[in-house]
Amino acid sequence: MAIKQTWHVLFYTKEFTAEQVHTFVDDLQKEPNFGGLPIDQVSFDYTTKEMLYTTFIFTAPQPIEKAMQHEMAKYLYARVVHPGGLDTKQYYEVVNQSSQDLGIEYFNYPDGTLDIMLWGKQA
Repeated sequence: MAIKQTWHVLFYTKEFTAEQVHTFVDDLQKEPNFGGLPIDQVSFDYTTKEMLYTTFIFTAPQPIEKAMQHEMAKYLYARVVHPGGLDTKQYYEVVNQSSQDLGIEYFNYPDGTLDIMLWGKQA
């Protein structure tokens, strides 16, 4: 049974610009899937003084385990710091780092929704 995954990806304004996040959203909207998982929605929702808020909804065959969430979040991080395309070298420069080193934090809600806070370190 397919499960809709709703992830709120939040970007710290001292490390990421609205332009970067808009490009990130535009790039992902052009993609049909996320690692083989169909993308249902990607949107730039709003901005506060400290955070830029986006929503990312995709369909998965089962809930995403925490270890995989970390890898997928690092991929999203790589996409925002390397807009317009991501080559293999750029990908590995990011995903070979820990979530902690990249400044990525997570909050899982009981309903399966996930907040990913990208406090950032420009890779």
